[in-house]
Amino acid sequence: MQIYEILKELQEIMALDFDERAIVFKSYMDILKLEVANNPSNIEAFCLMAMITCELREDSDKSIKILEQCYLKNQSSFSNKGFALWATDMAYFLLEECIDMSEEAEELLLKAINCDSNYSSPYYAYGKVCFIKKDFDNASRLFHKAFEKFKKKSYKYCEAVSLLANSSQEEGIAVLKSIYTYPFESEEIDVRIALTLGRALALIGEIDEAKKIAQILLKTNYKEFDIEIDEMADFMFLLKDYNTYIELYNKYQFFEENSWLKKYFYSLKQIGQTDTAQKKLKEITKEIEQDISGERMNVEDWDDYTEYESYICSETKRLKDIQEEYDKIFTHSVNILPDIYYDIYYECYYIYCPRHYA
Repeated sequence: MQIYEILKELQEIMALDFDERAIVFKSYMDILKLEVANNPSNIEAFCLMAMITCELREDSDKSIKILEQCYLKNQSSFSNKGFALWATDMAYFLLEECIDMSEEAEELLLKAINCDSNYSSPYYAYGKVCFIKKDFDNASRLFHKAFEKFKKKSYKYCEAVSLLANSSQEEGIAVLKSIYTYPFESEEIDVRIALTLGRALALIGEIDEAKKIAQILLKTNYKEFDIEIDEMADFMFLLKDYNTYIELYNKYQFFEENSWLKKYFYSLKQIGQTDTAQKKLKEITKEIEQDISGERMNVEDWDDYTEYESYICSETKRLKDIQEEYDKIFTHSVNILPDIYYDIYYECYYIYCPRHYA
């Protein structure tokens, strides 16, 4: 049975509506069931069955049971490659679809890595686990190993981010520069690389180089490539480009929370627009006070009075926090520092996933 051919055919139907996809998925499910009945050592078929079950929106327990059945039939005869495949795909369901199964999943990923197969997915997946645990040293090593197995630019990006998060700025920037390309080749990951490189350069004082990247991104429709507007605004704030930060804030109306408003107020102060800041504060204060007093929202609009009370308490606190931050900036001249954060690029690491197989 040619699993690769089935995967290609399934990839071609992913743009169809669910009901149309389901017909094709079910037809292949029948073929795969027959295959594993006749050839229970076909690990690839079991793994594809488990993911098709997921694509059919069945409970994840059903996918896990398929993989458990695979293990029972092959536990004494797994090859290293076969076990690495099975363990990685089982770990995927335990990590991504289940609660409180992370320890079991981590053990499986370690075993998959110890098989020393050619699969890159177990290295990426365990690197992701380490990154979440803030074990950045091991995360960078595992992402590097994943890249050695399969030259995916996203793996190298994750290695760079892990290095940056581990305060290895020069190494992280060097890795980012090694994969940075413009014009962008694969826009989603390339835009992400550019943004992270620009931020990293700005943080070490390479402002001119960082500004060049910022200008490229501002000309790019980065919203299409999973770069949020607030991330771009944060980059501008880091560069002390307060005019662009304000422009982005006004254009996209970020949530009126402290994390954004304090930077907005600070930016207005830096460019001498105190009156605009005062006006904005008055607008926000009026809106929140109207909510609290019931002028804009009535208690009868809520199904649960407890939820209404909780909302009023949270809005009261929010207003107090906003006013305090405003006073810090305009009365006490407190400097507002840019946020520093690092996120890896998420990849589906299920080895035989019809949606993401490449």
